[in-house]
Amino acid sequence: MTGQVIRIARPVTLWSLHFIAIYALISAACAPRGLIEPDMMRGVAAIVTAGCAILLLVWLVLGLRTARMLDADAPERPLNVAVIWSALISLLAIFANLWPVAVLATCAG
Repeated sequence: MTGQVIRIARPVTLWSLHFIAIYALISAACAPRGLIEPDMMRGVAAIVTAGCAILLLVWLVLGLRTARMLDADAPERPLNVAVIWSALISLLAIFANLWPVAVLATCAG
């Protein structure tokens, strides 16, 4: 049971770390002293998002594979459904995090 709870929490934790990374990149690029260039911010954000998305897709596929192997009345089934939904919602949230970077033409707002 503890393993299932960890599998539920992993995607949400990855999403929160991605959220922090994206907004740290935006802050670094749009700071008055400009620690990095906006183009560098977009590149790093794309790489971070791709890495997180691939990891979430792997976790989603593993959750779906586990769901196929479980019996319909297995006690772990509800938690496995939560694993699948957690990974799917976190995957969508990661792409939503990228939205400000995609529409941010300049740091002027």
